Amino acid sequence: MKAPCGTNQERIKEISTLQQRIKELEHSEAQRKRAEEALESERTLLRNLIDNVPDRIYAKDSEGRFIICNEAMIRRMGKTSITELVGKSDFDLLPPEMAQRFHADEQAIIRSGIPMINREEPLATEGGKITRWNLATKVPLLDKQGNRIGIVGVGREITDRKQIEEALRESEARYRTLVENATDLVFRTDNTGRLTFVNPATLRITGYEEKEMIGKQYTIVIRPDMRDEAMKFFGRQFVKRIQNTYSEYPMLTKNGQEVWFGQHTRLIVEDGNVTGFQVVARDITERKRIEEALQESEKRYRELSIIDDLTQLYNSRHFYFQLKIELDRSNRYGQPLTLLLLDLDDFKAFNDTYGHVEGDQVLWRLGRVVKRCLRETDFAFRYGGEEFTILLPMTTSADGAVIAERIRTEFKKETFSPGSGQDVHLTVSIGLAQYKPQEEMKAFVHRVDQLMYQGKKNGKDRVCSEP
Repeated sequence: MKAPCGTNQERIKEISTLQQRIKELEHSEAQRKRAEEALESERTLLRNLIDNVPDRIYAKDSEGRFIICNEAMIRRMGKTSITELVGKSDFDLLPPEMAQRFHADEQAIIRSGIPMINREEPLATEGGKITRWNLATKVPLLDKQGNRIGIVGVGREITDRKQIEEALRESEARYRTLVENATDLVFRTDNTGRLTFVNPATLRITGYEEKEMIGKQYTIVIRPDMRDEAMKFFGRQFVKRIQNTYSEYPMLTKNGQEVWFGQHTRLIVEDGNVTGFQVVARDITERKRIEEALQESEKRYRELSIIDDLTQLYNSRHFYFQLKIELDRSNRYGQPLTLLLLDLDDFKAFNDTYGHVEGDQVLWRLGRVVKRCLRETDFAFRYGGEEFTILLPMTTSADGAVIAERIRTEFKKETFSPGSGQDVHLTVSIGLAQYKPQEEMKAFVHRVDQLMYQGKKNGKDRVCSEP
């Protein structure tokens, strides 16, 4: 007997449903495997990332025992695998007081839930001195229900940075000690020249208080007549970026006393921009005084070497030196130049009669008359004995004759009293000529000398020049 048709159809349907369910389960299993593989891949990637960062990453339970950590932490603890650290604490490796403090900090984080961000902590000490430093961040470790069951920490060794910072602090401390105790002036300005720092020596020497200087232009201490020059000098250093310069300027203290200082000025450059100047200056007042005295002495020596002691006119040696200068100038620029040669009339007879002391008085008085009659641009010389020469730059022979006549008449007015009740007047004979372009020096002097002797032959007490 055959089964009912409906029964077969139901079985076929059940088989089909079962097959569909098997396919779904197979598909679900494939998805699960793919998900597990993806998750494992992500875990491996995350682990690789964590293990290859230089920072130490770890998780600890509430008692401070390691739950997990990365390779950097394993190496830091001197271990070779994570199994050597799990369940262990790092507090045993620290000095007792440091371990107690770290443990208390971690307990506070677990209790409060407040993380600790980027705090600098010592890692190791030796002889009471910290030898290693750590930059630590610690946050609470939560379970699935959100309960705080430990901490997650990230640590970065910053020993090198701390050593550099310590070296900088020590360097700055030494520098400040040197600056504060220096006898030299040390000050800084911004890029507009306003003072931003002055050391005690600057205040002591200038007499100002710090509040009177900070924010003011550095030229406050430079003598007023030198301020423009100083601003140009340092402005050029600023524009041309000259790293170091040396200069000397007179400084006025608050009470008006002048002090010279020599200063070394260095540009302050930050991020490629000039932000100001740093100056170290030394009081050189005594050196300047000695230099000025030496210069005055040298000037006096030069004057003594070219000045005639008796008449206080230039001597014959300087005559030829100055004559060459004036001849060169005349030839170069075509300017006129006139030379006078004076000789006292009958001076030998006066000397023989009244003596050399009275004769010297005559020479001295003639020197005074000559100076009185000349301009600032003229030069007068005692040529030798009773002879005198005069150089008149930028002067024609006609104008020179006027000056010569003035000297002749003024000297004739001089009264000499070489003996009791005696009044004597002396005269001079003067020869003069204008320089001819490219004429030799000796020829020029000889020409004037001949004119002077011609005046003597013609009766003395006269000025003789070329027609």
